[in-house]
Amino acid sequence: MSLLDRKELQDIKAEAAAETAAKAPPKYEYASVANCGTNTPDSTNPDDLCTAAALYCAGNTAEQGLGPSVRLFRRAIAPTGRATGPWVQYGITCFPEDAPGARPTVTMAMVIAAFHDTAFAKPTLEVQPKGNVTLVTLPTYFETRWPRAGFEPGEIDQVDPARTAGFRVEIRPKAKTITYAYGDGTSSGPTTSLGGPYPEGDITKAYPRTGDFTVRADATYTGQFRVNGGEWIDIPGDVTIQGTPEALHVKTAKARLVTH
Repeated sequence: MSLLDRKELQDIKAEAAAETAAKAPPKYEYASVANCGTNTPDSTNPDDLCTAAALYCAGNTAEQGLGPSVRLFRRAIAPTGRATGPWVQYGITCFPEDAPGARPTVTMAMVIAAFHDTAFAKPTLEVQPKGNVTLVTLPTYFETRWPRAGFEPGEIDQVDPARTAGFRVEIRPKAKTITYAYGDGTSSGPTTSLGGPYPEGDITKAYPRTGDFTVRADATYTGQFRVNGGEWIDIPGDVTIQGTPEALHVKTAKARLVTH
């Protein structure tokens, strides 16, 4: 089945428009449906999306079409406007918004824009020793926490339907990696570890000198979306959110002998 680009779709639409302008009976009626299973224009829910429709255009640039992919159908019609034959698939495209006969639909460009506008939770750091005061050469433990504000991994954001052609689109962020910045020019990560408290935490730093340092955890999010309660589909790309900075004071402990 041929893959049609934007120019080919525009040529088909121009041909149909020319017939209308000339008041000539159109030759075909056009329709497009989500590229899922055995979907046709006569299916019960032809616009329901699936992972296969999204994956078909995965890795494309905007010039190649971000998808999701749709199947292109047409059927011959008589001068009276009555269909004279069945729907016949004539191609597939990653430009659903440009397909002849396309109805309003959710595009990946809409989803990506909504994903990047999501109010992601900004990670915070829990530091041990408590009080954000530590000693030179002492292992300091860091743990990523998610604040109540914003959408943390696993929470679901409801997108304004006005942004998604009237469809109910939900976005579910996922944590991809965390990068720990220690304020002295060094860092750990990217890593999937959220760290932890003493003694089992695996994100630690022993500062070799005294000073005041600003530490933080930066989160890189990926995400998934679904339309009208359908299956969850991966969103291309990711977003990095800078965490809330914390002040950490590194001091030296001095020992001395005293008489009794």
